[in-house]
Amino acid sequence: MTTTIPRTANPFAAVLPMLATMMTITPVEAQPAPQELPAIVVEQAQRQTARSRPARKRQAEAATARRAAQRASARSNAAAAASGSSGRAETATGPVRGYLATQSGTGTKTDTPLRETPQSITVVTADRVTDQAATTVQETLRYVPGVFADAYGPDSRGDFPRVRGQDPNIYLDGTRVNNTFTFNEWRPDPFTLSRIEVLRGPSSVLYGDTSTAGLVNLVSKRPQAEAANEIGVQYGSFDRKQLQLDSTGKLTTDGEWLYRFVGVLRDRNAQTDYVKDDRIALAPSLTWRPTNNTSWTVLGTYQKDSTGSSTAFLPHEGTLYPGPNGLIPVQRFISQPGWDRYQTEIGAVSSLFEHRFNDALTIRQNMRYSHIEGVYRTMYPDVYSDPANPFLDAERRTVARITYGRDTVKDNFTSDSNAELKFATGPLTHKALFGVDYRGQKERASSGEGYDDRPFDLYAPVYNGAIAPTLTAEPDLRQSQLGLYAQDQIRLGRWLAVLGVRHDYVTNDALGSPVQHIQATTGRAGLMYELPFGLTPYVTYAQSFTPIFGSSVCSSGICAPQRGEMVELGFKYNPTPGTAINGAIYDTIERNRLANDPDNPLLSIQTGKVRIRGAELEVLTRVTPELDLIGAYAYVDARVESGDRAGKHVETVPEHQASLWAKYRLTVLGLPGVTVGGGVRYVGQSWDGADIIRTPDYTLFDAMIRYESGPWRFQVNATNLADRRHVTTCLARGDCFYGIGRTVLSSLTYRF
Repeated sequence: MTTTIPRTANPFAAVLPMLATMMTITPVEAQPAPQELPAIVVEQAQRQTARSRPARKRQAEAATARRAAQRASARSNAAAAASGSSGRAETATGPVRGYLATQSGTGTKTDTPLRETPQSITVVTADRVTDQAATTVQETLRYVPGVFADAYGPDSRGDFPRVRGQDPNIYLDGTRVNNTFTFNEWRPDPFTLSRIEVLRGPSSVLYGDTSTAGLVNLVSKRPQAEAANEIGVQYGSFDRKQLQLDSTGKLTTDGEWLYRFVGVLRDRNAQTDYVKDDRIALAPSLTWRPTNNTSWTVLGTYQKDSTGSSTAFLPHEGTLYPGPNGLIPVQRFISQPGWDRYQTEIGAVSSLFEHRFNDALTIRQNMRYSHIEGVYRTMYPDVYSDPANPFLDAERRTVARITYGRDTVKDNFTSDSNAELKFATGPLTHKALFGVDYRGQKERASSGEGYDDRPFDLYAPVYNGAIAPTLTAEPDLRQSQLGLYAQDQIRLGRWLAVLGVRHDYVTNDALGSPVQHIQATTGRAGLMYELPFGLTPYVTYAQSFTPIFGSSVCSSGICAPQRGEMVELGFKYNPTPGTAINGAIYDTIERNRLANDPDNPLLSIQTGKVRIRGAELEVLTRVTPELDLIGAYAYVDARVESGDRAGKHVETVPEHQASLWAKYRLTVLGLPGVTVGGGVRYVGQSWDGADIIRTPDYTLFDAMIRYESGPWRFQVNATNLADRRHVTTCLARGDCFYGIGRTVLSSLTYRF
């Protein structure tokens, strides 16, 4: 027997309208979205009952239910077709066909159309990641406006993109997953994600600890009712060998239980000599849907990364410009083979729960626990004592080396609980959100640093062993953050407003030091107007508050919280189905910014006031059924406004960036299974933080070709096609970072 479960069938249906009347508000249906989800149909085995309704009545009710489900499905398919996708309607956390997403939950924590969110958001879909063959999260952001994806080159230690001249916070499924510029953190694999969303600008009103850059929210692949399986192998540059598997579908025939399993196994060398880049990642998940209105997903993760020091911290001379000995090779390894090590092992479990009482009230509760163990052993050249001349010899070949070691054990717990209430007050309709979130971390660490004054030749190295530092225990650290937030999405005709406020309580407790208690209130106010031809201009004011979690971050000990504010004026334009054009100009003020310590590359200092102004433009469009385009441009002017460096440019911020990616299916040429793609990325010049050294601009080219036949897909990608030797960043403290050279990756995938 097939039964369609009514969406309002629950014991609270009669109570909520009564409560709403007592509160002088009227529950209303949600504002119509561009896509409507079909009714969920749960297949159940027919049961014998003591009393049964007449067969004719049961048949009539079943026919009515089927017709309702068919109408809902038809509406869903029509909406999907209008958006340029196919199949089922899009949700804020679900998969997207193609490059253009229309829904997101990152900007509001509710399932909201992107065109109704008054802040800059880019959604990088899984199809886009596949087409561009991105192998890390930072690589997925190369064609996103306002993002300097490879700011420090191919760093094996983590993803370190820059967004609007600042370091963004990285979240997973809506809660914080790692700490900014600390080491041995969880680095999710792009293959385990269904989408990557970049919310640009302060977002503390909903998330608490976010910088003025905003955040990168990674959305995990979740179980799907539609069965899908794929297994793939990769081989590429640096002897990359990878096996990956993704399987999802129903565990029970009625769809009440769903499963998914994602796995990655990689054996690879890095661009830097003697450095591995191995990974094993296992991500099983399970969804329980007892009714249309209830969903509970549990995700597990085990991941182990084994790598080393791919970042060499090389001097200006020999990288940015040649010295008397020429240029230092891009692949130069500065540490000690066999001793150098960077290993991170993660175990985590997440819970994502949602229950919809009726069209007026929905509750959500997400939480995650993770346990991380890390080992870090490295050596790097001492270019910091004298950045202008770090060499020990007159021939300018040899340097001394600094040794560093650290062992860490971290336990993290995050949770976010909220209630979404839809109601009306006169002509105004509201989507109100009330929530509380919590973040706690315990960290135990031992670290040590040493100095090796034996000359090390940068041009013809002889690895003569490491002088291992003695590790001593750091004070145990406990940090927590509790936030209370409220938000209201208001509509009056074509006017839309988003208002929010939040209060945070932060505790820093380092053994042997006084406990710190910090409180902060942040807010956001945005106003939009929907013009009849698809254009929606908006203006937003938002604040940020960022307590710095983790030890060994700031040279002075525990870092002071960062504060910021932004005004953004922008527009969202959807002239035709399948096309989105977004633009914004912004003005941001930031205080207590983290900057590189001129004496230690592994620690930070906090500068005073920084002002960042800029403009962005993004175009995503399906020009024809065969041609997709992604275009982006960003201008950023970032300067220090207080302290010794007042008036100087902020380090590692290209003034101009532009990119264009195109994908073309050769169907019209009689080759329906062949797709070609290509992209160009321009990164403008940036400064070192003291306006002394300027890193030159560069342009890189990427390419893709793919052949599909039935369940098989064969694809070859090349990034930095011309093998352009380039430096991504040089800092006043004395070091430079090489970008990655030409990389070729081939993949063979079987889907069943």
